[in-house]
Amino acid sequence: MMLAPLIAGSLILGSPPEIRFDYAPFRGLEVKIGDVAVIESSAFQYYEKGWKQGYFSSAWKPVDIFRGGDGSITVITNSDDGRVANRQVFTPTEKGFKAWAEFRWRGEKPAMLEYTIGRLWAPYVDQGDLTMDGSLAPMLNKPIGAGSTFEQRLYGDGKTLVFRAPAATITFTGQQTIGVMDARNNSIEWAEGKELFWVGIAAQEIQPQTIARFDYEVTIEPSPTLGRGTEEVTLASHALAGAQGPDSSRMPLIPQPKQIQKGGGALNANGGFNLDVPAGLEGDAAWFDRFVSGGWLWAKSGSAVPVAVSVSPSVTKLNGYKLTVDASGVRIIGQSAEGARYGLRTLGQLVAAQNGDLVVPYTTITDWPSAQWRGAHLFVGPTARQFQGKLSDRVLSAMKLNKVVLQCERTKWDTLPGIETSITMPKNELAGLAEHYRSIGMEPIPLIQSMGHMEWFFANQKNLDVAVNPKIPYTLDVRKARGRALITDLWAEVADLMKPKIGHFGLDEIDNRGIDDKNLTTRLLGQGIPLLQGIAQENNMTPMVWSDMFLAKGEAVDAFHAPSVEVAKARRNMLKKGTYVADWHYKNDPQSSTFDGSLELWNSLGFKPIAATWFRPNNIRGFTLSAIKNNAGILQTTWAGYESNEANMIREFDQFAAFIMMADYAWSGRTEMPDQLGYEPMAVLQRLYFGERQSVHPRDGYAFAPNALNTTKIGQFKFNLFEPKQLNGVTTTKSFSAPHNLVVPINSTANELVLAVDCLATINEVANAGQVVIHFEDGRKVVTDLRYGADVRSIRDKRPTMAAPRQGTLSAVAIQIGGKAVKSVELVASNPAAGLRLHGVTQL
Repeated sequence: MMLAPLIAGSLILGSPPEIRFDYAPFRGLEVKIGDVAVIESSAFQYYEKGWKQGYFSSAWKPVDIFRGGDGSITVITNSDDGRVANRQVFTPTEKGFKAWAEFRWRGEKPAMLEYTIGRLWAPYVDQGDLTMDGSLAPMLNKPIGAGSTFEQRLYGDGKTLVFRAPAATITFTGQQTIGVMDARNNSIEWAEGKELFWVGIAAQEIQPQTIARFDYEVTIEPSPTLGRGTEEVTLASHALAGAQGPDSSRMPLIPQPKQIQKGGGALNANGGFNLDVPAGLEGDAAWFDRFVSGGWLWAKSGSAVPVAVSVSPSVTKLNGYKLTVDASGVRIIGQSAEGARYGLRTLGQLVAAQNGDLVVPYTTITDWPSAQWRGAHLFVGPTARQFQGKLSDRVLSAMKLNKVVLQCERTKWDTLPGIETSITMPKNELAGLAEHYRSIGMEPIPLIQSMGHMEWFFANQKNLDVAVNPKIPYTLDVRKARGRALITDLWAEVADLMKPKIGHFGLDEIDNRGIDDKNLTTRLLGQGIPLLQGIAQENNMTPMVWSDMFLAKGEAVDAFHAPSVEVAKARRNMLKKGTYVADWHYKNDPQSSTFDGSLELWNSLGFKPIAATWFRPNNIRGFTLSAIKNNAGILQTTWAGYESNEANMIREFDQFAAFIMMADYAWSGRTEMPDQLGYEPMAVLQRLYFGERQSVHPRDGYAFAPNALNTTKIGQFKFNLFEPKQLNGVTTTKSFSAPHNLVVPINSTANELVLAVDCLATINEVANAGQVVIHFEDGRKVVTDLRYGADVRSIRDKRPTMAAPRQGTLSAVAIQIGGKAVKSVELVASNPAAGLRLHGVTQL
């Protein structure tokens, strides 16, 4: 979306950079200085005093946005139940904008209001100072620690707040006092993984049938641009033995085996592997070849290792295996074909590099799953088949998951023409993806939201005649014959395409929008559930539903959306025994007893509960161990946007890394706390999914550095590190005057160039943090974007980078050259927010 200007025309305040602002649904206000978003979002919410319950949040509801010819923006928000009405108006001024906001409350008792004027990007200002009505606030460059309360995080408040920073002075002036809170290291959802200051008005009481009004002004005075143009840095070339070699940090076996006895030697596997598998496991043999060849690069020599795979029901517990590696080869005996498959998964992880050889260490492992049903929840999309093909091969199957719930309503269904959007998946691609999952032993389960969360069904203003509330098209009206016919025909099409054994109908939060009468919700379920159960029977599927609409307060730790226990019981009585219930609860609590109640309830009533976890580590530990105790399955859910692709995985990398932690707990039943598992799930995911094929035989190369001292290895790459070369940025005085382009002459033929980089500031995931330009001797050039989170992270962000190995703050970004003559490598500060730094250059 184009940003609306602060001033009509060019909107340049004095001298560059340009200042712009915009307002978007769910995100709120964004203010940019040049290309840097200094205010990244805003919000408001109504709640009951004491935070007993939330009444309304701007993060839930679309807004109406009206843009004036003078550059002003008017935003109107109304709640579905009519209790909340809000109007905000932003008007440009010479150096910023003025704003006013009115909040109306039509509830029966007083409500509390929190108005977030803006979430200020902390790195832009934290190297400067803050005064509040003239009084100096505590030092901004010392983030408040995790676990602190709102009151401990609050710097104070005032009617005039002035942030003086290297790149600009930003002033907030209000008719009411405005507070500033440090949201760094905060676990609240909008602050996780970011560096933000909260600026706003907290805990304002609004009486019924009254309006609260707030007026404020923001002025911005950018500093003159100081950054230089291009700087050339000539570095000496030093021979570097073993410049690329196997990563010395060995991954543990995940999931952790029940029993393992290590031997004293290793089996040479330079000749590869010769697999002898029972009928039906051909796809798993193919998976093993892909997994090993995708992880290791070596010159094959000698005889192949014999791998004998067989099945014996008495070898161990249900779907377990016994794996033996000794001088004679590898033997895998599965309790079932499924168990034999898991033995191959473990063997794939055992393959390693040792002294220039590919080896498998001598070992005997006896292992079995603690939970039999272990699944991943994913969406679909135009590139989902390619993305999930790699994800399932390199990660999900290696972690021994055996189910995948594919939320696939956004597919080009013949039954529903005209609802296609840019994230719709072709039918043939979905069919191919389902077949791939079956080939590696993962059962695909289609999830089609079939009553609520039906925005996809009403896309492009289609099918509004069968919406319960056409003005807020969210819930399918199953009382109408056409609505029943459409969902029946759709599921027949799904079943014909995917041949599923289980069909997930959704049914969560069906009255979130557009329905105020909870009795109507129950009546709709009374007609919808028999319809869907009939669809399941007609298509030879066992039905699955989410749990929340069938639980009331006191029956679960959270996610209980029935208005009373009596209503919850009545709704549960509509479900047939044997229905799978995806019992989702996201409380971040490591204690299994916290989650026992709802699982015990579903079991006692004859249903099949599946504990549906989220990415929060303590939630995964507590709920998974409860599921094992209560003989339930586990489903790791992802809510990383409605399209499944690599970019969304990078943006929400911790959600995908959660598959690894859940799989470990679910298979092994281990009880250590998440921070005691002995590995970092995001680092494991980076290595499995993005890691380059590791060279078994070390390769020599050259390091470009002032001297040959300070040799450091990052992943599989060595560097001679030097004092960081700073590129232009906006967060420190040094970076503000640093060059925009940094050129390092190479003048030699290269197969690969590897750069050791980091940056000063945390920015949004997958945002461009800079660029690498390879200049060839023949005049051509190749440009590679450095994406934040994927290729580089800030010096304060301790998480792994996803597409590159990371050690300390430094990531090793490898760029393939292909044996061409390179003149130079250039780094470009294409995003001044990041403050990119170069620490080393290695040539292979």
